[in-house]
Amino acid sequence: MVKVAAAQMSVTKDTKKNLTSIINYIKKAASKKVDIVCFPETSLIHSKNKKTIKKLQFNDYLKKIKKSCRENKIHCIFGTNILEKNKIYNSAFFIDDKGKVIYRYNKVNLFRNEKGKVTSGKINKAIKTKFGKIGIIICWDISYPEFVKQLSRQGAWIIFCSSYIKNYGRELESYLQIPYVRAFENSCYFVSCDSANKDCAQYSIICSPSKIIKNIKGKEGLIVAELDRRKIVGLRKRYGLV
Repeated sequence: MVKVAAAQMSVTKDTKKNLTSIINYIKKAASKKVDIVCFPETSLIHSKNKKTIKKLQFNDYLKKIKKSCRENKIHCIFGTNILEKNKIYNSAFFIDDKGKVIYRYNKVNLFRNEKGKVTSGKINKAIKTKFGKIGIIICWDISYPEFVKQLSRQGAWIIFCSSYIKNYGRELESYLQIPYVRAFENSCYFVSCDSANKDCAQYSIICSPSKIIKNIKGKEGLIVAELDRRKIVGLRKRYGLV
């Protein structure tokens, strides 16, 4: 069994404020004996301005998050824009309970408002952890079934999706059903964590292939669920989708 959480927090242009929220939710999740807590897309540095990002001391912020994970004995996944070699990447960092970065993923499938500003990542892979293999994607990646499927084929039994879903209306309700669909077609658990900003979908969900376990909509908060790997092993044998 592994206990996971999605922290639906407000994401601001103030990186210090975002850092405080992340650390507070890490502590809150740890108090509930959570093993892995997931945060929204760009939950630390939200800016797409190179000059703004360059002024920020990312490594100092990262050290504080790593320290918090170590002190609270918890894994966390947080999103941030980061500047490397004068290119902006939309990244997700996975930190273990010893405060070590064990994986960084750069978003591959960029949304239309990122193109020209953010550089696309090239690859993604399932990550070995003491809980078994997990996968990490970012927001618009979820719209590409085969991209997600490659993680489950590599053995990921939980897939985490950090998102910042702008509420444009139109196809929003359809989009919000996708986590459940991805859980079913990949015979996996799916944890989607969105921002609590008013201009966003404000909808986070933890689901299995057969049901929605927990969700939160329209407010800040933490949702928590215990996931049983044995059920996924059984489903994969029964249906053969993966």
